[in-house]
Amino acid sequence: MTRRPGMLLGAAAVVGVIVVAILFDSNMRRQPPEQVALEYGRALYASDADALWRLISEEDHRAKDQETFRRQQRDFRGFTRDAVRELARYIDAIPVKTSVTGDRASVTLRFRLPDANAPEILALAHDWNEDRLEALATTERERILSRVVALHRERKLPIVEGDETIDVVRDAGGWKVALHWADGVRLRFVAAIEPGVPLDVSVTPAQASLSPGERLRVTVRAANRSDHTITTRVGHRIQPESQSKHLALLLCPLFVPVTLAGGETREFSSEYLLPGDAPKDLQAFDVTYVFPARTATSK
Repeated sequence: MTRRPGMLLGAAAVVGVIVVAILFDSNMRRQPPEQVALEYGRALYASDADALWRLISEEDHRAKDQETFRRQQRDFRGFTRDAVRELARYIDAIPVKTSVTGDRASVTLRFRLPDANAPEILALAHDWNEDRLEALATTERERILSRVVALHRERKLPIVEGDETIDVVRDAGGWKVALHWADGVRLRFVAAIEPGVPLDVSVTPAQASLSPGERLRVTVRAANRSDHTITTRVGHRIQPESQSKHLALLLCPLFVPVTLAGGETREFSSEYLLPGDAPKDLQAFDVTYVFPARTATSK
């Protein structure tokens, strides 16, 4: 299985996943493996779903459809998008090593990325709180963007760097990134609602396939069928338990008690990561969201 850029994901952990536009050359068929790997790295940092999909191999496309892939990506809105686009302008990478065997290649790149977790960036971006950023006045937004530009110009923009290896294959349309989704770890998601709990719960996607270094966003939709307020603490079970440490849960708002008014419907998003160093013999995980019978109700 391939290793997706784990360092890229770590650098943007607080931001989650960042969005930026990536320009694609009309001569992509002639692009060397190094250029394709570089564009993929930038698109991954940006979580630009359209750019990523165009760069992924046809073999992977057959293993996972585009709609499923897009649901795995997180998109930011408004000024948050503007701010992270400004940061992403300063991503840099140079090829370190390329090994080509026929129609397959392995490319190692040394990335230099703006560190979205650095204290000065977190303070400037209000801890990447979308609601707070969206509420800012125009003058404050301009100040933030100008400060990012100044930090870069003064060579004070916090940077993280590291080498990442990306597999590519030669398709009919040129070199593309190979993620080997057909050989990935299968994930299945279900909700278990114990008797007496008046909730309708669905999980999307119900199943997915992940390669090492890849993350997945899962949405739990809960609807209170009663006319009473319900408060519940949702259990989270990963099987096989002996391998559960190899599936990282990056975000899960259901760890704290959840309250739904009578007739209310809410959605909760969780994010999972299959670490880049996950064992090669991993095959599947079953993830269950448990809504217990001891749920409290009130009028």
